[in-house]
Amino acid sequence: MMFLALETSLADVPTGAVAELRAFGIVDADIAAAFELQQKQRSCGVPVLPLAVICGVRPLERGIKTGLSHTASRLIGTKPRVRTSRGGTHVTGRPVWANSVRTGDAAEAEFVRPVSFDQLKELRRAIHLMFERARDLAAEARQGGELTPEQHKLTLFTRSCRDMLLKIVDELRYRKGWCVPSYETLMRWTRLGRRTVKYSLDRLRELGLLEWIRRYDYTRDSQHGARSEQTSNLYRCHVPQWIGKMIGLFSPVPEDETQRRADSLEQHADMLASVGAIERRRLMPDDPAQRAALILAAERSAARQASDAYPRGCNNGTAPHTVLYSISTEKRSCPSRATIQP
Repeated sequence: MMFLALETSLADVPTGAVAELRAFGIVDADIAAAFELQQKQRSCGVPVLPLAVICGVRPLERGIKTGLSHTASRLIGTKPRVRTSRGGTHVTGRPVWANSVRTGDAAEAEFVRPVSFDQLKELRRAIHLMFERARDLAAEARQGGELTPEQHKLTLFTRSCRDMLLKIVDELRYRKGWCVPSYETLMRWTRLGRRTVKYSLDRLRELGLLEWIRRYDYTRDSQHGARSEQTSNLYRCHVPQWIGKMIGLFSPVPEDETQRRADSLEQHADMLASVGAIERRRLMPDDPAQRAALILAAERSAARQASDAYPRGCNNGTAPHTVLYSISTEKRSCPSRATIQP
C-alpha cells in the first residue's frame, strides 16, 4: 500500500473520514493511499473496502469478505427444508399414505355420517355465523383488542374456508355422507387454487369442523399382480361444542335429554369394558375428552351396580313398609274403632 503512487490529494477524501483516521494516528499519506485504492476498487467493479479497514484501524467484517448483500447472505445461509416421508411406497413404486383405509372396507362405512335436511340447515346456519364471528374477532384484534386462544383460533375461518365447507356439507347431504372429492374436484367446485384448497382443508381440520380418512384402491390381476393406488379422501363434518357456544348456536339441553345421553354413555362404557383388550383398543376414541367421558360413565355405572348389589330386605319383591309404627298400633289408636260397651 505504501508503494502506490499518490495521485490524489486529501481534498477528495471525505472530511469526516479524514478526521476519524487522524484521531487513530494515521498520517495523511496513508489516508491518500487508502483512498486511491478505493478508487481502483470502484473502477474494477470489486467490493470496496472502508478506509478504516484499508488503514488497519478496524478488522475486516464477515459480511465484507463475501461481497454479498445482507439479503443475499440470508438467502444463501438458509438451510433447505427437510423432506419428510409422505408414507410408504408400494412394490409397484406408487406412494401410499400411511393409515389409509382400503376402499370398500368396514372402517369406511363406519366413518360415514349421513346428513339430514334439518342438519343441513343447521350446518349452513352455523357456517355463516362462524364467518361473521370470525370477521368481528379479526377486526377487534386489529384494533388492539385481546382475544382468548379459542377466539384467536376462530379467526382462521376465512372466506375460502366458508366456501369450501358450504360445498362439502351440500355434497354430504346429496350423497348421503359419501363425500369423496379429489383436490381437482374441490378446485372446480370452489374456483380456488390448489394451495388455497390445501390451506382451507388444514384450517378446517384444526378447528375441528372437518375430518377425513385416507383411502386406497386395491386391485389384483394375473398380468400385473396386486396393486395399491392412493385415491381421494372420505370427508365428514360437524360443529364442535366450543364453536357452538361461541356463536350462540346450541340451546340448553333438556334434563331428560341429558339423562338419556348419560345412560347411553354408560351403556357404551359397559360395552367397551366387556370386549377383549384388542377390540377395546380399536373401539376406544382417540379424543382425550371422549375417553375421559367414557371413563367417568364407567365409574358411575360401577357405583350404581355396587349399590344395587346390597338391596334392603324385601318380601317377594315388595319394598319394606315406610310407616314406622305397626298396623296393630294404628288400629288401636283409630278414633272410629269399635269399642266394648260397658
